[in-house]
Amino acid sequence: MKIKFFLASLILVFISSCSSDSASPTNEDNSPPTAYMPLANGNYWVYDVDSQGTLSSDNLYVANDTIINTVTYKKMKTLNAPTGFFSNTLRNNGVRIKASSLVATGTFTIPFPGLTTPIQINLNEFSFFKETAEANTLLSTTSGTLHQTVSGYPLDIDYTLKSVAQETLATYTSNGTTYNDVKKTRLILNLKITTTASGITATLLSDQPVLTLNEYFAKNIGNVHTNSVFHYDINATIAASFGIPSTITIPQEEFLSNYHLN
Repeated sequence: MKIKFFLASLILVFISSCSSDSASPTNEDNSPPTAYMPLANGNYWVYDVDSQGTLSSDNLYVANDTIINTVTYKKMKTLNAPTGFFSNTLRNNGVRIKASSLVATGTFTIPFPGLTTPIQINLNEFSFFKETAEANTLLSTTSGTLHQTVSGYPLDIDYTLKSVAQETLATYTSNGTTYNDVKKTRLILNLKITTTASGITATLLSDQPVLTLNEYFAKNIGNVHTNSVFHYDINATIAASFGIPSTITIPQEEFLSNYHLN
């Protein structure tokens, strides 16, 4: 039952709009505005989502202009609570085109088994795509430490969320459709969880990537495909003491099935 509950919770990963501090590369970009995700009000993208054989559909759209810290963004919304990671990472978030980059301001939220509340990571001008970046270029990164108490144990949760440019593809075929001028970006979330008692620190979750998203953006369209994996490995004895599985692997696919651009 706990595994089923966690899977259901994980599907409801979401982004709620909020301003915060993110550490990002600061090289000035004077490139023309990117066309890899047109952000006119009313634009929408429909995704078929496959979560381990459970099929669903997400509808992501540009709702309106919104101002965060005096900066104008596009408010991203979905028709219903999304199940796909990509739509979740933009839902209720402020997104804008910043030269050749797409940047977001919001709060990345993801449940993790055994914790009392979801992990929440504040973002500010976090670049999740850059058209002019070469492969393996770090686009943005933000790190910090969260604190929770679980079953009387004080937990320190160290996180690092980063985006990295990947390869450029002349053509890319996804779910039977071929797209031109495609660029791939990878989003990676690393976690480490420790607890300290009587001056002794114990590692509950070693530093490891727990969520990886591979996102494919087509020019003049937007994101056409995302494949992602949620995974962790914990010592079996420690996992048992918290009543959670010692290992979990949850793959997911999101395919663009329809879109409209104004």
